Amino acid sequence: MSELLVTIANASAARNVPSETPLARGHCESSMLMPGSDLRWDPGLSPMARLYCRLLGAPIVGARIRWRRLQRLLPTQAHSILDAGCGRGLIARGLARRYPVASVLAIDSDHEQQARNRTIAERAGLANCRFETADLTDLSGRTRFDLIVSVDNLEHIADDESVLARFHEALTPGGRLLLHVPHYYRRWPIWRRTVNFAVPGHVRPGYHLPEITERVQRAGFDVEAVGFTYGFLENLANNASYAITGARAERQGIYALAFPLLNAVAWLGQWSSPSFGAGVWAIAHQASHKPIGCLRLIAVHE
Repeated sequence: MSELLVTIANASAARNVPSETPLARGHCESSMLMPGSDLRWDPGLSPMARLYCRLLGAPIVGARIRWRRLQRLLPTQAHSILDAGCGRGLIARGLARRYPVASVLAIDSDHEQQARNRTIAERAGLANCRFETADLTDLSGRTRFDLIVSVDNLEHIADDESVLARFHEALTPGGRLLLHVPHYYRRWPIWRRTVNFAVPGHVRPGYHLPEITERVQRAGFDVEAVGFTYGFLENLANNASYAITGARAERQGIYALAFPLLNAVAWLGQWSSPSFGAGVWAIAHQASHKPIGCLRLIAVHE
């Protein structure tokens, strides 16, 4: 992609998030021993699957990689939180544990999954976490939030810029957005850059770093920092996971055997600062008006 001037602090490492943004340093995992182990209360899983989750946590390599990376970017305090597009609810429940005095609202358009998420939250004793069925394209009239987290959702939505604008409207003044999307490219199988995986439900493979930054800015946000997820070891583990399952929950027996090793490899890679990766994150805050060249601009290359 050609050079583009974007408003960021640094495009390659999470350590360059602006100092005025307090980070919850030292929290490399959630308060749970095994992130996602609350899936043992999922009524839609078999008894064997629930036992597996209780022992090893959520057996989803990509989800574990994203949560390890993104929770380091969260502010130390939040009071009203929206998980926009919560899926299985792993991040929503992690946020509810991380901010026990905050109110967490998790929305998703999958009615059946949200019913299961509510059951899990109730059995896990997470009274501060609510799951509602709603569409990200319609956030009007809802409570305003001081933190919105949206992980791997925009690639499912054709009118992604409209959703970003609604995120901006739903935040309190100065409220923050933590966004994660797939990158347009990934390294497959090991070194070569190829277009990211074709995943059911995606309307686009992903985003280039300058592209998603520009879209967030156009929605009215001030972008504080951006960066990549999926360093070398994480990408290697996730590629192996994809090779087994095809992102369609195939070969579940083989994957169940391989997951502990794949997750361990990914865990070892969590402290790298990738200059390129299969995922892109952005931290931005709500601005009262769309910024017009008011922040420091630097050149970004991919």
